[in-house]
Amino acid sequence: MLNSEFNGLLEEPFAKVDLYPEGLREQINGFNQCIKGHLNDGVYNAGLAKEQKVYEEHVQDVFSHLDMLEGVLQSNLQGSPDNVFLTGAQLAELDIWLFPTIVRFDVVYHQHFKCNLKMLRHDYPHIQKWLQNLYWNVPGFKETTHFDHIKKFYASNRELNPHGITPLGPVPDMLPL
Repeated sequence: MLNSEFNGLLEEPFAKVDLYPEGLREQINGFNQCIKGHLNDGVYNAGLAKEQKVYEEHVQDVFSHLDMLEGVLQSNLQGSPDNVFLTGAQLAELDIWLFPTIVRFDVVYHQHFKCNLKMLRHDYPHIQKWLQNLYWNVPGFKETTHFDHIKKFYASNRELNPHGITPLGPVPDMLPL
């Protein structure tokens, strides 16, 4: 639906973008559960856990899937320097699905949800490069990312942050390319 249902509302160059191309659908569908179930939902499952064992299981699951994605992105780039997206050389819905979790990871999830075994900016060079490429080089990503709003998320969850303190770091919010 995201790929085509709103094309009539878009300017022509944007309406022609195919985020779910026929030749990549099997690969996209295979990654969707990893991204949604283990990363997008996984950080929340870890951060909102009420028991140590549950927290640990979810954190380890999040990082095992980050490790897997790091390997995929590394392999893509070894295949061709143009393979900067999850499915290779073409931006796909997977990149869009994953971006919100990854752009928030070091800024919020690392601290607030205790997903702090590693930081993306220091420990996952290929995920970091993928993130920087989307943010700095692909129109629409930087323009719709507001780190002040992302950081204010801290104050919104009084159960985890009863005093509503918003961390100043990490600085800078997004490392330049």
